[in-house]
Amino acid sequence: MKRQNTFLAFGILLLCMGILFSSCKKKESTPTPISPAFIVTATTVQLQGGGNGLQFYAKCTNTDVKMTKVTINDPLGANTITYNLNGTYEVSNEIFMLEDATTAYTDEIGTWTFNFVGNLTSDGTAFASNASLVVSGK
Repeated sequence: MKRQNTFLAFGILLLCMGILFSSCKKKESTPTPISPAFIVTATTVQLQGGGNGLQFYAKCTNTDVKMTKVTINDPLGANTITYNLNGTYEVSNEIFMLEDATTAYTDEIGTWTFNFVGNLTSDGTAFASNASLVVSGK
């Protein structure tokens, strides 16, 4: 009888330990959201009034994004232009324009800065990401 009670107590102890350890699962860690990385390029175009202008293009190199707007600052710091993208979806590594097709920016030599604002398409996380482009003389 003593032996049977010992096995019963040992069995209950093992059952309790099994329940205890199975309920202590490690919580899954939340992945760190991707921060979009943008590359900006420019093409020189002829302005209707004469002279050269710039058309800017960008692509997000690491994720799909839903773009809200891009704030563009010229090298002189004299002009800040906000180009609204109105929630357009931009696929990773696909080039998109930073102005309407019939417009261009004044050709200024120096470093142009860009602030991209939108949401990740994967989970809707909002982002603001900066990029720059150096425009040199011809």
